[in-house]
Amino acid sequence: MAASLIDRLFPNRPSGPLAVLFSLVFGKSLGNGMVWSVIALYGQSMGASAAVIGLMISVYGGGRLFMNVPAGLASEKYGRKAMMSLGCGLIGLGSLAAALTTNVAAFFVCLTIMGCASAVFMTSALAAIADLGTPGRRLQDASWYQASNMIGASMGPAVGGIVAGLWGYAAPYWANAAIAFAGAAAFAMMPWPSETTTQKKPVKDGELRAIAKQSIGLGLMYFAIFYVRVASNWVLLPLIATSQFGMQLTTVGLILTSGALANLSVLTTTATLVRLLGRVWVIVLASCLTIIACAMLAFGNHPAFLWISAILFGATSGLAAPTLIAYVADVAPENQRGPAMGLLRTMQDLSLILGPFITGLLSDNLGLGYHGGLYGCLILLSIATIVFRVTAKRR
Repeated sequence: MAASLIDRLFPNRPSGPLAVLFSLVFGKSLGNGMVWSVIALYGQSMGASAAVIGLMISVYGGGRLFMNVPAGLASEKYGRKAMMSLGCGLIGLGSLAAALTTNVAAFFVCLTIMGCASAVFMTSALAAIADLGTPGRRLQDASWYQASNMIGASMGPAVGGIVAGLWGYAAPYWANAAIAFAGAAAFAMMPWPSETTTQKKPVKDGELRAIAKQSIGLGLMYFAIFYVRVASNWVLLPLIATSQFGMQLTTVGLILTSGALANLSVLTTTATLVRLLGRVWVIVLASCLTIIACAMLAFGNHPAFLWISAILFGATSGLAAPTLIAYVADVAPENQRGPAMGLLRTMQDLSLILGPFITGLLSDNLGLGYHGGLYGCLILLSIATIVFRVTAKRR
């Protein structure tokens, strides 16, 4: 009876290796959120200053940024399963070492290893999703990936805070190590479709030029979508809410939560919209709606605009992210899916690093206040949308 209820609620749910893979993506994101929630406090307990704590967080992101594309290339050579197993194992080792250390320098090394390992796992996982799914299911699979990643990342800080409160700052790292080692064991025991890592069809010169052309548009689009969401929704919206409208932090948190809920709710309808409009036009639509959300934040003079903007930011991310992943899986040659997914993750990590920094510079130095940062977002995303539409492959 329970099985039939699940079939009715989730008729297109993944099965086999994909179901296990999405479970591991959830576990990895949960563990990542757990350790992120206590990096600052754990570092402080070791005697790290605020500047050193900031560097600790940066080295984790830097490790991911450095390893995304190499991980994609390695997954082509050694296979997706092998690289995902390696990523899980390294996350486990890095977390275990972090739980045992009391030295700031050693903690830096552990975080760097964990950042690199995260890139190895997640980039290979994205490529594996493209390999295992059919073109007709890729969008649904990308949506499942997005949901698994987001739910795990959203639950992680809460779980990490509870675990740290009960057993100390090292406890989330012990828990993350256990999750990672369990993932590595699951890959070792799980049947996996045979992978051909050699003798793949070479890419011709004409195809290579077409790939390079599309990569510019896709990379810029992915960067711009995440840049604007981070800069506008995560950085400027809370500042505008508190300074311009005098909102309490609790209300700001509820506004941001409404955006996260909108993101998850839209994932169930993205496939239907793509069937009606096609991948390219859904991406363009999501970008245009993001521009509208950013404009509302810039020119709205009522608190309601903050709620609408946050909901639009979340919804458009739910439309754009899985559709871009599925589109890349469609157009990338079979032996270039790993590097292609590495490129997407590199653009996302770059946006997370550069978005807050550049937005702060624009807001402080243009003489326009927070509007300076918002205008930068509007210009970037408008240019990215035009470039993407011009370079997008007609299907």
